[in-house]
Amino acid sequence: MLQEFLTPVLPEKLPSLALLTANQWGKKLLQPVDDALNNLEGVKIALLGVQEDRTGQTECYLAPDAIRQQLYLLYNWEPGFAIADLGNIVAGNTRSDTCFAVQKVVAALLGQGIIPVLMGGTHEVSYAQFLGHAEAESSTSVVVFDEKIDLFTTPAETGAEDLSPDGFLYPLLTRKLNLSGFAHIGYQRYLTDPEMVNTLENLHFECYSLGEIRNNIEEVEPLVRHAQMVSFDLSCLRASDAPGAVALSSNGLFAEEACRIARYAGLSDHVTSIGFYQFNPPQDLQNQTARLIAHMIWYFAEGVMNRKGEQPETDKRTYLTYIVNFKDSDHEITFFKSKKSGRWWMKVPVRKKYTLIPCSYSDYETACKDEIPDRWMKAFLRFNS
Repeated sequence: MLQEFLTPVLPEKLPSLALLTANQWGKKLLQPVDDALNNLEGVKIALLGVQEDRTGQTECYLAPDAIRQQLYLLYNWEPGFAIADLGNIVAGNTRSDTCFAVQKVVAALLGQGIIPVLMGGTHEVSYAQFLGHAEAESSTSVVVFDEKIDLFTTPAETGAEDLSPDGFLYPLLTRKLNLSGFAHIGYQRYLTDPEMVNTLENLHFECYSLGEIRNNIEEVEPLVRHAQMVSFDLSCLRASDAPGAVALSSNGLFAEEACRIARYAGLSDHVTSIGFYQFNPPQDLQNQTARLIAHMIWYFAEGVMNRKGEQPETDKRTYLTYIVNFKDSDHEITFFKSKKSGRWWMKVPVRKKYTLIPCSYSDYETACKDEIPDRWMKAFLRFNS
């Protein structure tokens, strides 16, 4: 099925492979063709370009090959390198056609245990990415990085043809049967209607401004670790670091922070897809944005190759257990800390059972002060509403 939707990358769009060394990505990437697409045994990550852009103002469809120009030059350090470049999904006759193709390819890859890395296109491709998860999984938790909250859509506008980069979140957030969690990270307050923040908070989702995460970037790690799908709008980066982002702002995440977040996503045992959107190559300066996205993909892949496979509920010998009792009540919260990675989890009751959610040491500190952590309370309300 995969080859029905994918077009191989033309050699002239890539760096000259004859000039690359054996350890550079361009030489190590598997580039399957024809029937080989149905036999990707051993592949852990699949690069997938999406050439979709109907805004009439940008050329994000050029992004996949621009990113490859930089990605193929990077050096591999991991002995378990198992990454394939599947080529591009070319924009269909309609946005619905492209959305359908992305959905089917993502679902097929997830079904084979392969992590899709989507490159290029405008941000509404995230919805197709989510639909691929919805087809392959019973429920999905999503994290979106963006400098604003893309909820500019009326309730009637829920079809793929009505989607826009500014409105794809509405249909995503209303698919309650498929959405188990949502976090929006990096919004800038002066670009965001406070009613949109209120909407997310009323749904008991997590929402963090640029200032909140800038003060403590480590707090992003539990949010990413809880997700299956990550969507990255390059516009959440500051313009000096990503001049090719569609929406430019003097404020935003630094390049180093973006790479760190990408590695967090790679290290997460739950993240099974990631997408990089809203890159407009014609406005890039000296390939700076393309190079940064390539670096983020490199860090994500390194994280994947170094996953710990941590499951506190099944292997308690490698975890420390902390039980915090609250004064003047019989309430308690159980925390787990990994002896291998130092990462934290906490128990949240779900009716007569419980679930484990990733958390941070600061959540444990908050509980020790006889205060219920915000992360615990939002999860409790979401799971039990």
